[in-house]
Amino acid sequence: MKDANVFDYNDSDSDSSIAIEPSVRVSPRGRSATAVDRESSASGHASRLPRSVASSSAHPIYFPIKHCCERVFAGCLLVLVSPLILALVALVRLTSKGPGIYRQERVGLNRTTFDVFKLRTMYQNAEADGQAKWSQKGDPRITPLGRFLRKTHLDELPQLWNVVVGDMSLTGPRPERPCICEKLASHIRGYYARTNVKPGITGVAQINLEPDCTIDDVRRKQCLDLHYIEHANAWLDLRMIFATVLRMIGIRGSVVTRWMGLCRKDVIEAAGLTESGRHTSRTIDSLSTCKSSASTKEFESMVAVPTASFKPESSDTRRLRIDRKSRPK
Repeated sequence: MKDANVFDYNDSDSDSSIAIEPSVRVSPRGRSATAVDRESSASGHASRLPRSVASSSAHPIYFPIKHCCERVFAGCLLVLVSPLILALVALVRLTSKGPGIYRQERVGLNRTTFDVFKLRTMYQNAEADGQAKWSQKGDPRITPLGRFLRKTHLDELPQLWNVVVGDMSLTGPRPERPCICEKLASHIRGYYARTNVKPGITGVAQINLEPDCTIDDVRRKQCLDLHYIEHANAWLDLRMIFATVLRMIGIRGSVVTRWMGLCRKDVIEAAGLTESGRHTSRTIDSLSTCKSSASTKEFESMVAVPTASFKPESSDTRRLRIDRKSRPK
């Protein structure tokens, strides 16, 4: 992959000595968010990440004001789009077996946990083996309707409720699952610094970069997340929200970042995290060995729509059908 392609959004987050420092925090809802912040002491690209936000936010006044305004705005927006959300829930349930909305545990502000809400885009029991896995390009677990919802980001609409209740922000670092965060923290220096602010529905990293496939991809997004925390302001947030709207209507990639002045290629290059300066190409799946059955919870929607008995054709069945067609009579 060339450097230029790294910054085109495409639908859809080495061994080292490890210092282990356990800490336990309690979320506002009473749930314990136990996490182990393992920070790599290895030299290289990880050491070049911004350090000014490692301990606290660079904008102690801006973020509280931003969150209050966003909760009001998200509440109004949720009322307006609620008919669309209900219609999409009905479509999801009609086109594949299972609930229309699911919730999943994620890591939020100061490493507390919360449940994020999304429209279901995968087949039911996509992680029946209990292993948490990133969604990759061409993931067979995604339903046909789910691909459309992900491409247009309509599956994120229920997260407006997370903004209203104060778990999330409209803009900020995307939240990740607790077990995956622990593994990433052992490979990426200061990984939990991104939790110094509330996670967002959209962010600079998501607008600039493709979905994560390798550890280097996560490092690049971590770099942009910390850059955002350090330089956050109202004008930047407004441009990110508008850029997300443009992506939802089909204007994507470098066009959006150029129009909105959101290209952060220079930040990636300054950190030495471009493709040419790759530190490791270790894949994300090599870390995805944590159990997910306890963290992923599905619930039935309030919309009484009968679920279809649609079942995706397995690869073995498809191969047998093709062999029969090609067999001479």
